[in-house]
Amino acid sequence: MLRKFTAVLMLVVAWPLQAGDDTGVFYQRYDNEAAMVEHTITQASENQQLVALVLGAAWCHDSRALAGYFSDPALAPVTENIAVLPVDVGYLENKRTLLSQFGYPVYFATPTLLLIDPQTRQVINRASLPAWQSAHNESAVTLQDYLLAQHQYWQTQWLPAPMVAEVEAFETQQANHLYNHYQQLGKLLAKEDNGQPAPDLNAQWRAVKQYRMALQSDLIRMHQAGEIGDKTPNYPPIDW
Repeated sequence: MLRKFTAVLMLVVAWPLQAGDDTGVFYQRYDNEAAMVEHTITQASENQQLVALVLGAAWCHDSRALAGYFSDPALAPVTENIAVLPVDVGYLENKRTLLSQFGYPVYFATPTLLLIDPQTRQVINRASLPAWQSAHNESAVTLQDYLLAQHQYWQTQWLPAPMVAEVEAFETQQANHLYNHYQQLGKLLAKEDNGQPAPDLNAQWRAVKQYRMALQSDLIRMHQAGEIGDKTPNYPPIDW
């Protein structure tokens, strides 16, 4: 989910994880985000690690839950094989530049847990990552099991998927629309988070959620099928 505010989190970076409490900082902002991502990808490739790119925000209770799981000491053996890079998306900032290099131009929720092969820069868990968008329904144990299973899948079964031009074009077009909605929704989120009235937030939130969840589901299907299908999806307009 992309929702519910309060408090901040704990520290995890692309190098060894550190335990913390819920007063720390997990999702990070970087002076040079592109350089930090490149450093993480390079180090992961050299160390034969998966990259876990974790997008989230302090106002989101699911983001905070996922941060808590990553800080659990039980995950330390698992994360030795994974380079974890947490990124703060603020109030639904546009992360196209960051994500497009991985063939995933727009995030559909906070948190978003992308597991990336550093050699091909492809996301290996596109179909299963939606579960972590409602992370507070999960646990550190389920995250541990998930990361172990995904790492084993990456080592033994995963193969890069061919990119389909028509699917990429559709995804890029819809990413533009979704980021435009995020820009408007982010303004309302910031108001509410700072104690200002935002009476339209709930209605607009529901409308954007309906769109982003339908779009994500359609894109998962398209990428699995390698085609858009018989009919290009249409989505209800969102009025601002």
